[in-house]
Amino acid sequence: MLTYYTLDQGCLVPTDKPDGCPHVAWVDLHSPTEAEEREVEECLGLDIPTKAEMRDIEASSRLYVDKGALVLTVDLVSNATGPDPRVEPVTFLLRPDGQGGGCLVTLRYCELRSFALFVQGCNREPLESGDPWTVFLGILETVIERLAETLEKVGEDLDDLTRRIFRRGNRRQLATASAPRADLSVVLERIGQHHDVVSKVRTSLLGLGRMAAYVAQRREAHLKLPPEALARLEAFRVDLGSLSEHDNVLSAKVDFMLDATLGLINVEQNGIIKIFSVVSVIFMPPTLVASIYGMNFDWMPELNWPYGYPFALALMLGAAVLPYLYFKWRRWL
Repeated sequence: MLTYYTLDQGCLVPTDKPDGCPHVAWVDLHSPTEAEEREVEECLGLDIPTKAEMRDIEASSRLYVDKGALVLTVDLVSNATGPDPRVEPVTFLLRPDGQGGGCLVTLRYCELRSFALFVQGCNREPLESGDPWTVFLGILETVIERLAETLEKVGEDLDDLTRRIFRRGNRRQLATASAPRADLSVVLERIGQHHDVVSKVRTSLLGLGRMAAYVAQRREAHLKLPPEALARLEAFRVDLGSLSEHDNVLSAKVDFMLDATLGLINVEQNGIIKIFSVVSVIFMPPTLVASIYGMNFDWMPELNWPYGYPFALALMLGAAVLPYLYFKWRRWL
């Protein structure tokens, strides 16, 4: 899908192909067809990277200058709060004209909520200008805010899981409490999902940090990086550093909770095995008594004794109760 955005009183307005492409503030290519790519290339005189080129991991293939345009490719998290988060490459092509104008082209093959939020935000707080740097930095700011919100949601859910996993009290109290102890298998699954999201956010933060550093270093005259844009870019680099530290903290917390949950699962499994072992030990003496009186010998005094049967039952009951009381005294049960 190809969408042209023009600036109308500081707001980005989607429009059909205008008569003059230089008057376009932003061109968004979302899973474009070959015809749409050729249209943009002919209109702006740019070489649109292919999908395979966008996936190259070499820095020289992701951050470079081509025909006076700055080409920046970064991996961003798509559907971060959904059931299937992914990391997909997104390319920004900036071509300033040196007179406060120019155009920004974005190329992506995934749905990014940040782009729609940026357009909505422009309607509430109009842009000061429609030059490519303002639009690019506005999108970048929205992307960073979305990553921060994602990490915040992960942190809140981890706090909730921590309270549920390490809730104090005995099992009966936990079972009747308003917030019962979580099923550890479900908790383990949620921790795995959070680990996936945190690792993908870290990938995006690292890519954005490299991209911001590259743009800050490219101060050639033909790029026309305004001083205010450079100041915003430096502020973004500080934000990215803070988010990276926060991501590392959450990653360590996820690892701790994963180890703790696996440990609790082992504790519960050991408790079950302990119960079976105790039950087996309790029934071993009665089984021994029953085996003795089940032997076929001609002379056994208790066989002709009127109280032999009740005596055998009482002996088996006592043989079972005494080990049970001993285990309770030792607090093994």
